[in-house]
Amino acid sequence: MRHFARRAWKFIDAYRKGLNGVQAAWAAKRYRGHCMLPDWILAEFDKCMEAKGCT
Repeated sequence: MRHFARRAWKFIDAYRKGLNGVQAAWAAKRYRGHCMLPDWILAEFDKCMEAKGCT
């Protein structure tokens, strides 16, 4: 139950920061530090997409 709650809060925070669904899923999978995503996560996503090495 707590795992789902943490994951849901990450998605909520990602949507508030302007990420779309694909970006939010990538960020929630990539960043597992806290319930909130850092402000620099969108820049990291863009850098990853340019390198085409996103996993």
